[in-house]
Amino acid sequence: MSNRVSEAEKIVMDVLWQESPLTSLDVVERLADQGWNEKTVKTFLNRLIKKQVVSFTKDGRRYWYSPAIERDDFLVSETEGFIDRVFKGDMKALLATFVQNKQLSEQELDYLKALLEDEK
Repeated sequence: MSNRVSEAEKIVMDVLWQESPLTSLDVVERLADQGWNEKTVKTFLNRLIKKQVVSFTKDGRRYWYSPAIERDDFLVSETEGFIDRVFKGDMKALLATFVQNKQLSEQELDYLKALLEDEK
């Protein structure tokens, strides 16, 4: 992924991950609650194409858009980017921040402990 995906672009990606291929009008329909018009959606789609996370095929005058990456791959990339930007790549600092500030529930802490045990 060449550039970070904005929050608005991620909303468009979420639609395409749910169902694709879709035309820009299909995306507009599915995002009616956002109040975006077709021009706005096309702008987001073009940005996502440039970032190589969306691809398209042309069928006559219609363009059909699909995700070019899997959602799980996107999440891994975004998570790594967040850790690099905010914690300078230091995973220990990330975990310490959540644990020390009691941002994790007891159930979440148990889950993390089980994950760590499995990794041993």
